[in-house]
Amino acid sequence: MRPVELGHRKDHPLEMTFHSHPYYEIFFFHSGRCNYVIGPNVYSLSPGDLILMHGMTLHTPNPDTRVPYVRSMIHFQPEFLHEFMNRKYIAPLLRPFEELRNYRLQTGARKDEVERLLADMAALQDSPEERAYERFLLRFIDLLYVVGELCRSPMAADAVDGVRSEREHHVQRVIDFIESHYAEDFSMEDVERELHVSRHYLARVFKAWTGWTVFQFLYQRRINQAKTLFLVDGELSVSEVSERVGFKHLSHFSRVFKQWEGCAPEQYKRSLAASPRSWRS
Repeated sequence: MRPVELGHRKDHPLEMTFHSHPYYEIFFFHSGRCNYVIGPNVYSLSPGDLILMHGMTLHTPNPDTRVPYVRSMIHFQPEFLHEFMNRKYIAPLLRPFEELRNYRLQTGARKDEVERLLADMAALQDSPEERAYERFLLRFIDLLYVVGELCRSPMAADAVDGVRSEREHHVQRVIDFIESHYAEDFSMEDVERELHVSRHYLARVFKAWTGWTVFQFLYQRRINQAKTLFLVDGELSVSEVSERVGFKHLSHFSRVFKQWEGCAPEQYKRSLAASPRSWRS
């Protein structure tokens, strides 16, 4: 894998799944209709929206399949900047990812500039010219400067959050509840009592907005936290991790983990132990 990779103007249908990864991501929404869930936040995207992602946070899109869902994604390893640039210039470029972590920007008047940079990067990434990838990286650095400038602008803040629809507001409140209580044993009746909204309505709106049931989202949040614990503390046993993320029975944890990750938690833990330490740091 190259240190920076671009998927430009992709419009193929997705098999929707919550996922995380150990690299940073820039997501740009060209066109379509899409709700995007990132950790404890849910966004209704508009063309020109740009999302910064800190990788390891659980995220998934829920696009409207009746219209083309056109997006560009850049995945990059932040470590490469230390090899590519003078140290004093690196911190400002990474600050938006490290301080904001997962953030939606509205590019506004700079939408065309961002799209031109992405198009230039796509052409250079596919070019057979000898120095094309170095020129690709220079365009990427330019894009990082644009992102940094957008983050400094008060107009870039999520101003639309103040005018969220009622349904989006309820979905956000359910996600906030899960984020606060995912390690506890709770039911939809508990959610209803906490939010003072019918559990049947919440379940229906959550599924329509995110594409997932409340408990599918809960289990993915627990499994993602389990993966994080395995990654940062290799001394924890599978049963300790199971208990910490909210499963009352180890067998249930193992079954759900394998369902989502395709392997047993013990196997996942062993694979991390065998991985190079540099990847895990």
